[in-house]
Amino acid sequence: MRYSNIVLRLCAIAAVLPCFAALPCYEDGMLSKTRPAGWLRQACHTQRDGLTGHPEALSYPYDSCLWAGEIVREGGHGDGWWRYEQTAYYTDGLLRLGYALGDEALVAKGERGVDWTLDHATDEGQLGNPCLWDAKNYNLARGYEMWPMAVFFRAMKAKYDATNDPRIPAALAKYYLLYPPEKIAEARNSVNIEGMVWTYRKTGDKRLLDLAEKAWGGKVAKDDWSGDLTPQNCADSKPIYMHGVSYCEEMKIPLLLYAATGKAEYLQQATNVEHKLCVWHMLPDGCPSSTEQTRGNCVHWGHETCVVTDYTWALGYYLETTGEAEYADKIERCVFNAGFGAVDNDFKALQYFSNVNQFIATADSNHNPYFYGSTWMQYRPTHETECCAGNVHRFLPNYISRMWLKDVSGEPVAALYGPSEVDFGWGSICEETDYPFDGKIVFRFSLEEPRETSFTFRVPGWCRGAEVKVNGRSLAGNEIPAPGKFGSIKRIFADGDTVELDLPMEVEFEAIARSRYVIKDAVSKWVGVIDGPGASQGTIVRRGPVLFAYPIPALRSEDVEEHASMRGKKSANPDFKCWDLRPAGPFNFALARHSAEAVRQGRPGFGSVSVKVPARRIKWELEGGTMTPRIPENIELEPGDEEILTLVPYGATTLRLAAFPDLQR
Repeated sequence: MRYSNIVLRLCAIAAVLPCFAALPCYEDGMLSKTRPAGWLRQACHTQRDGLTGHPEALSYPYDSCLWAGEIVREGGHGDGWWRYEQTAYYTDGLLRLGYALGDEALVAKGERGVDWTLDHATDEGQLGNPCLWDAKNYNLARGYEMWPMAVFFRAMKAKYDATNDPRIPAALAKYYLLYPPEKIAEARNSVNIEGMVWTYRKTGDKRLLDLAEKAWGGKVAKDDWSGDLTPQNCADSKPIYMHGVSYCEEMKIPLLLYAATGKAEYLQQATNVEHKLCVWHMLPDGCPSSTEQTRGNCVHWGHETCVVTDYTWALGYYLETTGEAEYADKIERCVFNAGFGAVDNDFKALQYFSNVNQFIATADSNHNPYFYGSTWMQYRPTHETECCAGNVHRFLPNYISRMWLKDVSGEPVAALYGPSEVDFGWGSICEETDYPFDGKIVFRFSLEEPRETSFTFRVPGWCRGAEVKVNGRSLAGNEIPAPGKFGSIKRIFADGDTVELDLPMEVEFEAIARSRYVIKDAVSKWVGVIDGPGASQGTIVRRGPVLFAYPIPALRSEDVEEHASMRGKKSANPDFKCWDLRPAGPFNFALARHSAEAVRQGRPGFGSVSVKVPARRIKWELEGGTMTPRIPENIELEPGDEEILTLVPYGATTLRLAAFPDLQR
């Protein structure tokens, strides 16, 4: 069942009329049909040749059989489900990357785990290793018995999208129906509603939908450090402080129920709880704070790399179900900035926590309250808690899988932008662009014969003065969708036809108002407080969806110490190292004036553009000599003249200054 989404459609070029169109209700299915190109394909190759293709560098449990058998438990770390959660993340990421690149080795490795899981289902319908459901003999935390399957469902869905394997929905239906609603409602078990609704849509078995609704309706928040979303706190106006991954995983549940039932209360819950996340916890790089709890929007706190993936995965459902272009804007902002900013440029190391400003990243430089002073901000292939080392593989393949969608009539929708080519069966569309580093996009149609098609595209919310041409002919202003809206061109397309978008990208200076952050009280509850309403947290520099930062020169040295917190885990590949990064040059800059010059370099991708801004040096030092300091309340200038800083895309940096003290505010 599909519901109309409010997306402005522009009809035939000769007579453009506004009408309504619909994007699909989470029926993307274009994963194996979409091929990244240009800088985006190179980024996928870098990921494959980096951590994704080298599980020995990731260490345990990624160097195991994954889901193609039993993963022998090493030591006593984590609950019985722990190692299967992490390898489910990794399997989904490598499988989707394999489909995107047409890499048979990656595909075979990912599909092996899906096939093993299907082939080893019990007669009752249980899926996965017995440690995921045999509570008597395994250490299972309440509410996590089904959690690894909630993650692994996405790998199963990826294979179904590519192969239409009928065993997958049949096995999932049998599995979900084993559990009563009160068990599904417990903690992160409820994320299985994602798979339940998908399976209902594939099988038509209404018992699955009824079960999902009962589980969500009976959900009660956990009274512990992690928290939970419920129908009640999704619908009210109060801020929510809880585990960031759980927030992003659970916020899509009411949206999926809305897509399946059309009940307005579910849509209200879903849009409201995502809005609250943005109002209370959003950081300038597009990702909500989460270390590990949501912590407010104070730029001094960072976010977990898992949340980059989980937030943007959830937003994909919001995009597809509501048809609102704002969710596409949010996905692009988070992936291009927070996502790439959390990994080294060669995808051989990642951070567990990453920050908007990070002047140092060593084994003892974590300035976030959670595991303060530890390795969690260090760029390394292995981390104390393994989940981010699995989830990091998903954000880019997920982005590619939703670049191209179909509307309810099966016509093409260019939902997320980047160089790519997509095959719709009746023809292909090549997207030629260096987006998000340049706003010029050419869609080139390759068709065996002319075809009447409705082609849907987006003008991002940040864009003013967009221009659109069809075969070189400019559309009038009233034929172009407003910023933050989708529009469609309906016409008979022929081989060689082009649609050109020119999305002007102006450099913008944006003040970050300090408002809300979180402190921990004596009984480990998380309480929201107001910190200086209206006081400045600094200024950021944007151009289109890309945040720009000053790349602090880094002294890079290998950290060879075997930290006790790693429990013996270390990279088995000498090319994948743990790094200590210390500032090798000044970082103590404030913006002097709101004047900027964007400079094109003539290279594709992150190296294609820079922004020059005037700055002054100020008195600002590392906190205790080992940690990134807060933005100073009172700016004191150092002696010297104004300097010109060259800023680069945030995703190309490791040590960086992105939230600037501002002499103009």
